[in-house]
Amino acid sequence: MTLLHWIGNFLRHQLDLVPLSTARWLMIGLYLIVMFWIIQLPSTETNPPDRPGTWRGDLKIWAWFAIMFQIVIYSVF
Repeated sequence: MTLLHWIGNFLRHQLDLVPLSTARWLMIGLYLIVMFWIIQLPSTETNPPDRPGTWRGDLKIWAWFAIMFQIVIYSVF
């Protein structure tokens, strides 16, 4: 067995000890933190420079919806 096999087996064993519900809630928490960070971004950073500042052009809204969709998937499955 090589060193990489030993490291891989060690990591696999350690990650098997983490319950799936804990991993799910950690991922949902991470997505919520990213959603909060996205909302805090100024609109000047999230609007394309060549388009007028309409609500459809603000990338914050679409990123927020995409992450919300991922949270729903993690919550359901």
